[in-house]
Amino acid sequence: MRRRVAGLAMMILLLVFSVSFGGLGVVDTSLRLTPPSGTMPFGTDTLGRSLLERVAAGTGTSLFIGGIVAIASFALGILLALCCFIPGFPRRVAFIFADAVKAVPSIVLALFSASLSGPGILSLAVSLSLAHIADIFRTSYSRASAIMKEPYIDAARCAGVGRMRIFITHVLPPLLPYAAMQSVSSFLSAVIGEATLSFLGCGVPVPIPSLGSILSEARSVILSSPWMMFFPASFLLLLGIAINLIAFSLSDPDPASERT
Repeated sequence: MRRRVAGLAMMILLLVFSVSFGGLGVVDTSLRLTPPSGTMPFGTDTLGRSLLERVAAGTGTSLFIGGIVAIASFALGILLALCCFIPGFPRRVAFIFADAVKAVPSIVLALFSASLSGPGILSLAVSLSLAHIADIFRTSYSRASAIMKEPYIDAARCAGVGRMRIFITHVLPPLLPYAAMQSVSSFLSAVIGEATLSFLGCGVPVPIPSLGSILSEARSVILSSPWMMFFPASFLLLLGIAINLIAFSLSDPDPASERT
């Protein structure tokens, strides 16, 4: 519980930071690569823009894309898994789709999508979601299969309870914690994937700030202007720590073990 609270608190603080300070930054070449100071707490980048504003906006971009991927993969993965128990549903096709998607790394899939449609937040989110939908689908289907074999499910059928009501009242509640844990992992994977693709120039389009694109810009000045690398990397690390704390709290079956 403590891990979850700490992780959620960090996520909220990062979101507040992004909303409060995020911006595109004003280009002023006379302030190019200004070190951190009282007026520019994070310094400026290669075009004289406030690094504080761009790092805050980049953090918001990561949270936004990660949230879309987590929600989409969570909802669609569970829906696809439950549909496989409906008579006549092409279950084999669903499993072939999941296997095909998992055969291609999500980064490669996103690169392929970007080459077709160009860099964009929507195409990036869709590309990163596909692989995680397959993950949650398989996890949810495996868990739901075990639940459907329980005696109380047979009792509900014999009592005349409809299939949809069985899904909602008996299958979905014990399924949600497993899918939630998987979706938190997909959130972290999406944040890393977005930063990686933006670092390579195939992610979030210019001029939208991204932690990955800021890190890419910092490569040429890392020795002379280390703050260009330090601040976006630090906030990417904080995002990873916050998400991992939440994931660990969901995966820990014994709440008492969190106090040790």
